[in-house]
Amino acid sequence: MDPKLLRVAQSGSVNALYSLLQKDPCILQNVDVLPFIHTPLHEASSTGKIDLAMELMILKPSFAKKLNEDGLTPLHLAVENHQAELALELVKFDPSLVRIRGRGGMTPLHLVAKEGDVELLTEFILVCPESITDATLNGETALHIAVISDRYEELKVLRGWMQRMRKVDASTTEIQVLNKRDRKGNTALHLAAYNNNHQALKQLLKCMSLNRNIQNKSGMTALDALRVNGPQMNTETESIIKTSGGKSGMSLSRVKTTSVFLSKPVTFREYCSTGMARYRSRMSDGTRNSLLVITALIITATYQTAAQPQDTDKFQKLSFEEIVLEIVLLWGFNSTAFFLAIALTFILLPIGRAYTWWYIFITAPLICSYAISVYLKYNITIFFVMYVMVAFGFLIYVLVFYVKWKRTTRKKVPKPRIELISQGLETMV
Repeated sequence: MDPKLLRVAQSGSVNALYSLLQKDPCILQNVDVLPFIHTPLHEASSTGKIDLAMELMILKPSFAKKLNEDGLTPLHLAVENHQAELALELVKFDPSLVRIRGRGGMTPLHLVAKEGDVELLTEFILVCPESITDATLNGETALHIAVISDRYEELKVLRGWMQRMRKVDASTTEIQVLNKRDRKGNTALHLAAYNNNHQALKQLLKCMSLNRNIQNKSGMTALDALRVNGPQMNTETESIIKTSGGKSGMSLSRVKTTSVFLSKPVTFREYCSTGMARYRSRMSDGTRNSLLVITALIITATYQTAAQPQDTDKFQKLSFEEIVLEIVLLWGFNSTAFFLAIALTFILLPIGRAYTWWYIFITAPLICSYAISVYLKYNITIFFVMYVMVAFGFLIYVLVFYVKWKRTTRKKVPKPRIELISQGLETMV
């Protein structure tokens, strides 16, 4: 950097900056052309010259994202030199600065978690929530770094933030960050256990989304990592891990690698789930919405049929053939349509455990009330026969699906090589 520009940056004078620009209008541009350089904004940020720093942000916004020779941005330097007020002004101007990766993949958020500043950390995750998922080259998130650096207050803030997130994929983000492994396969819980860090372990175990039994590359769980400390191990911490569901690696079933899993034959359960997923994926949103409306109408119509009161006097006057026609055929088909509509609605719903459980909680009382309505109209024998017929029809459907799966698992005779090649090309197209 030009010595004159360096002196202006150290003085923090905005007037001196413009006086220099009047003499040499290209002086800032000459700095900007270099890929890695200690810019005037770097100098102003490290020394807390707020007015000059913000003026430079207006004149040359690109300076804020430029790395110096040490691989640091102006925001990195502001955090490193505890210039919290200036750091806040920078992120207000451009929130994306929180995610810029410097040396070793460290972002300003990682640096705050390392250096320690609860208020600044809070502001960073508020203005840029996505930054919590960022990891260093070693695979360490802000959560890992807070544990390693013994920053308990910062760890509490990160934990509380993840538990309170309400964005669309908040649940997925929480699970991913809490269970993120570094290059050695260690989660934040592993690191806290290795360091015999009771406070950090206690904070992490408060998270319901945390997997207590993830194994690192050495096959060790958090409980195994804690026991590495030997006589220095905190027995209270061991008790807390066990109480929360933590186990040793030896007591867990052997984890299969992806290659072993893929080399095994497809099970019937996998065949069903894969077929369902493929059915969902090739269906457009418009078709799915139309089918959901249709299934809702079918469920409504069939349920209303079951809820209609029974005319007892009229029923007693019916002949045997009429009873069979009304009960076995009418109610058999009505119940089949009702249950198939519920099953199809389940297939059409978006994939996700939350959707599944909510759907079960809602449909279970509906199915029970439907069954009770039919039972109250007729005696137990007819009621039992009707539902046996429905169950038998469902079993036949499953059997057909099972036979289809068995046929796909049989070894097929190889076709001529030329035909296989042509089929491969068609698949690629």
